[in-house]
Amino acid sequence: MKKRTQLFFLFLCMWVFYQPLHELDAAKRPQYLIKFATVAPDGSTWVKQMRAIDKEIREKSGGRLGFRIYAGGIAGDELDVLKKIRIGQIHSAAFSGVGFGKILPMVRVLDLPFLFRTYEEVDLIHNELNPFFSDQFRKKGFELLGWAEVGNVHLLSKKPIRTVHDLSGLKVWTWSGDPIAKETFIAMGVNPIPLAITDVTTALNTGMIDTVYAPPLGALALQWQNYLDYMMALPLVHSTGAILISSRQYKKLPKDLANLLKDTLKKGMADLTTQLRDQTKEAIEIIRKSGVTIIPVPKGEALKKFHAAGAEVTRKLTGKVFPKKLLDRVYMLLKK
Repeated sequence: MKKRTQLFFLFLCMWVFYQPLHELDAAKRPQYLIKFATVAPDGSTWVKQMRAIDKEIREKSGGRLGFRIYAGGIAGDELDVLKKIRIGQIHSAAFSGVGFGKILPMVRVLDLPFLFRTYEEVDLIHNELNPFFSDQFRKKGFELLGWAEVGNVHLLSKKPIRTVHDLSGLKVWTWSGDPIAKETFIAMGVNPIPLAITDVTTALNTGMIDTVYAPPLGALALQWQNYLDYMMALPLVHSTGAILISSRQYKKLPKDLANLLKDTLKKGMADLTTQLRDQTKEAIEIIRKSGVTIIPVPKGEALKKFHAAGAEVTRKLTGKVFPKKLLDRVYMLLKK
């Protein structure tokens, strides 16, 4: 009996001690918690910005709204995350073309090879087409919270690539489920090896692949440059990203919080874009200093053949992935 009394007293003490901590944790948890996923590693510029946005939203909402961030692919690849959003396990995510292309294929028109030549062109198209794409995403059950920069994508390889012909014989990775990248490499005479992005490091380490594509900051964050010796200065594409939230989750938010979420994400992603563009040159220099040789942009006939491959991809995917009417609209805006 004495032993039972002692145990009861011990459990009572533990309950009294831990109860304030439990109440404190409950007090910190927002009334509306958005579970957010990204493949960007923790500590990257991407995730730092999302944490800053989370802090701002919590402060401005008085603690009513906030994010729980799953970084570094711990919630899975973008296609895994999309499945989890559809069943309600995840509410929102940062998607590149691979992810949001599964939701709204036509948006992949923005990821066509050699489409953009300047950041001004990128910003023009995003601003002009934002209302159109927002409406199209909404029809698919998603709310577009903001365009998010991925950046200019370059080839990194074990062997130098100066011409289209140099790709022959290389073991080129392509992101599983990415028709743009797949068709681009096929147009260049390569049968790429499809893998989830979370499997790339292992594949590089084992020699399964010897060529990848990524923005310089992304390659650094994932440490891919440690396995490779060359990087092409010529960007293949400017990769577009977006922050999406399921319409089901978005509609649960009171109007003031929904407006706060959109306004803060729009500004936060614009700031992130500026940061990433400023850091890209620095990232290329870090990659160079790590021992990777930067191959200059090809000229003359060599450059024309890369552009010809891009044109072939555009012809092949028009009417299949995106309508010709949308492509024509993009070209019309760029001609301005």
